[in-house]
Amino acid sequence: MVTEKAPATRVGAARTTGELIGSLGRLGKVKLFEIWLGPIISWSLTIGVQGLHLRSTVLCLLFFAVIAFGMWSSHAFDDITGYRDGSDLRNYAPERKRSQVKPLVHGQLMVRTAQIFAFATAATAVACVVLFCVVAGFRPWWIFVGGLAVVVLGVQYSAGINFSYRFIGGGEAVTGVTLAGSVLLPYAAASGRLTAAALIQSVLFGAWLVQVLICSNTSDADDDRQVGRRTVAARTSERANRVFVATVFASTWVLALAGTVWGALSPWTLLALLPAWTLQAYVLRNGMRGQWRNRRNYGFLALRLAVLGLVIVNVLD
Repeated sequence: MVTEKAPATRVGAARTTGELIGSLGRLGKVKLFEIWLGPIISWSLTIGVQGLHLRSTVLCLLFFAVIAFGMWSSHAFDDITGYRDGSDLRNYAPERKRSQVKPLVHGQLMVRTAQIFAFATAATAVACVVLFCVVAGFRPWWIFVGGLAVVVLGVQYSAGINFSYRFIGGGEAVTGVTLAGSVLLPYAAASGRLTAAALIQSVLFGAWLVQVLICSNTSDADDDRQVGRRTVAARTSERANRVFVATVFASTWVLALAGTVWGALSPWTLLALLPAWTLQAYVLRNGMRGQWRNRRNYGFLALRLAVLGLVIVNVLD
């Protein structure tokens, strides 16, 4: 078990306010803005249904803050766990020269500072949930329960219940559910109802993030297996994981196609998603060839294109 480094070895710890803010930003992975895009899909759906309204915009902005602070907290807790169990020390050691810098591994933060950041951002996310529900008038009533669930479940990816360590595929599942909620809840609060289009687009958004996650998990499978993480890649055979990955990718294509044929989604949806699908197919093909880690950024680009396509269709159709 790896514990917090002694002060004498913490030569890289942030010394100035700017360095501290930068290290905390890397800890929370604030550059991964794609994870917060769910409420923007909700906002575009409300515009398509009822036009531009201040209340709907405020609700979507508030939930944007919920998911942003919640994910910063989740990432911080995950890094703390990865540092303590040694997995990040192997995966992100400076000599491996990965593009992603882990502040705890590189000695830029103390564990105590990371814990304060994790709990503070989680508390801020909960406060934003309360404010979100107040603006919505707690209607429908379940948005409060759902909003709390998005924060509470999200931060327990690698803490508390510790989904990624206790259940096979638990981390992948909680990520998908949490991010799907970031689309569904603000839309329900803004419109007062649920629609098939909102349900389908929420599932798509959650699954698109899971696509990126499972590519990273596959790359880290050997190290995750050593520390007991129960990702699908770490706990199944290579062949079974490939089937799982391919199924997740294909299910999003099938769902969008079925939703369009059924009439829940605009006929323009398939055309709008085509650029993202092309890139997703490229990511999947290269992943099947063993190139998982270096396709992660393409996965995020595909996600941005997919969200952009949905937003354009939602607003203009």
